[in-house]
Amino acid sequence: MGFWPVVENVLKNSDIVLLVLDARMPELSRNKELERKIINFGKELVYVYTKIDILSPKVLADLRKKYPEGYFVSGTQNLGMGKLRKHVQILAKKLNVEMPRVGVVGYPNIGKSAIINAFARRARTLVADMPGTTRGTQWVRVGGLLVLDSPGVIPYEDKNSKLLILGSKHPHKTHQPEKIACDILQMFLDKGNRKGLFERYKVEDTGSDDLYEILIEIGRKRGYLKKGGEVDETKTAISIISEWQKGKIVL
Repeated sequence: MGFWPVVENVLKNSDIVLLVLDARMPELSRNKELERKIINFGKELVYVYTKIDILSPKVLADLRKKYPEGYFVSGTQNLGMGKLRKHVQILAKKLNVEMPRVGVVGYPNIGKSAIINAFARRARTLVADMPGTTRGTQWVRVGGLLVLDSPGVIPYEDKNSKLLILGSKHPHKTHQPEKIACDILQMFLDKGNRKGLFERYKVEDTGSDDLYEILIEIGRKRGYLKKGGEVDETKTAISIISEWQKGKIVL
């Protein structure tokens, strides 16, 4: 089944929708068409920025100012979940719904499952198939909530590079890993964290902004060399992308 039928089913069956975004790249992980559909369905929309445990305090503070309507959480570290849970309960009272249905949507590997698990606090039970729900989705009873655990879905128009950076595609499945890795390195500079970039990869800052040059130095530092001592650019790039996707890189 395609992207929109699954999403529309989730929206149709939910009272409240949590749109999960990656706090490291909030705009890249947004889908405006999805947001429009949530609003058109008349659902309460809650922006949830996840993976805050791999952000520096400065970056997180800047994000809170830029997106004051959002809730900043880490499902794996159970950070910010209390505020999010309380907000959902307040919305339920506003809607006069005794057991609200909460849909969770976002890209694959964006952190939806971790948020649902943190909501549950071990007290979760699967609910038998409910009328009107799409195959592949399931309701999870979490205290006084019913959470619709939906599969990660991808709009057809999204490009290869975006999906790799979001962690929705395996790093080996690209013909341009060097470009994607350089895009990741650029995020450090965009966040004003040049020092963090060079400390993370333990390479010397020569003052150059040439991302490809920095990539080569990272490969040399890690010993990713081909015969003859030439740096293996592809291996270096894939390692950077993989670490990014696994949340091992702190901005």
